[in-house]
Amino acid sequence: MKKILLTIIVSILITPLYAESRFGDLTEMRDERMRGKDGKWVRPHPGPFIWNGIEKEQGVFSWEETDKYVSYAQDHNQKTLATIWPHANWEQKSCKRKKARSPFGKRFTKYLSKPCSMENYKNFLIKLVDRYDGDGKNDMPGLTKPIKHWQIMNEPEFKMFFKGKEDEFVEIFNFSSELIRSKQKDAVIVMAGAAGMFPENKTFWKSALPKIKDHFDIAAIHHITPPEGQCDKEFWVDEFSDLLKSLNINKPIWVTEAMTGTCRVIPTYINAFANGAELIIDVGVNAPGMKMGKGARKKLNEFIEEVDGFKSMKLISKKKAEFTMADGSKKIIDF
Repeated sequence: MKKILLTIIVSILITPLYAESRFGDLTEMRDERMRGKDGKWVRPHPGPFIWNGIEKEQGVFSWEETDKYVSYAQDHNQKTLATIWPHANWEQKSCKRKKARSPFGKRFTKYLSKPCSMENYKNFLIKLVDRYDGDGKNDMPGLTKPIKHWQIMNEPEFKMFFKGKEDEFVEIFNFSSELIRSKQKDAVIVMAGAAGMFPENKTFWKSALPKIKDHFDIAAIHHITPPEGQCDKEFWVDEFSDLLKSLNINKPIWVTEAMTGTCRVIPTYINAFANGAELIIDVGVNAPGMKMGKGARKKLNEFIEEVDGFKSMKLISKKKAEFTMADGSKKIIDF
């Protein structure tokens, strides 16, 4: 399935653009096991940044859930990657959109189509960014760590996350990006994560990426294994990188959902970094699907503590990697 690194010495340097930590977790506040690690990245999933959860009826905004996530993250020195979901039940009912099968149950929106009115969506998005941008105007009370990283939508090639056409996704994505950037000059826009590099994913993104490439700063790939745990040994990063290059897109790559399945955890992480990943966000200890074994989880946590914050890395053999830390010291990891 993948190209395998066979050379005895491979040197691939990675320089972080936006993050000190190279690791993170999907988080869910209702599960104390899924609240992420102190000092790392968190990607609430589906998270509280859902139009339907914030503006449950037109003009009535509730920030309790979003504030809870943001407050917890800043109390634990976490950096938040916020996923924006542009759907609200009341809004989509207004033009009689068809209901969709929600992947997240009753707490999520019942509709996944393009907004009936982009003006209604614009009003929500302005208020969302305004509350967490940290400019001192209309901010969440007590905000000390603004949200700067916004991931617009999630796996749009799958109808379970977006019930719309490619061009509708492109319109929503570019509209959202332009609005966020106009309101928050230091915002970082993350591409809606590609749900793997299977043929159907490549077909969608080969068409969509050229249409949105000027509207995001970081490219994102997901690696979720099927029930039997079949996995890709680099979290798809090499094939995703090749796709980006074929489209003349030069962007940093983040793995914003990482599930190892039956693959060995440390080699998979190292190979993903070696192939260009700058940040890897684990699906979390209690995410749906195949769970990482306790032994593998322990190894991953030890690996994170050993190399997090590395400045660059290189493979020095098929089973050995050298990490250069921020202070210039070197750490050799056998895998």
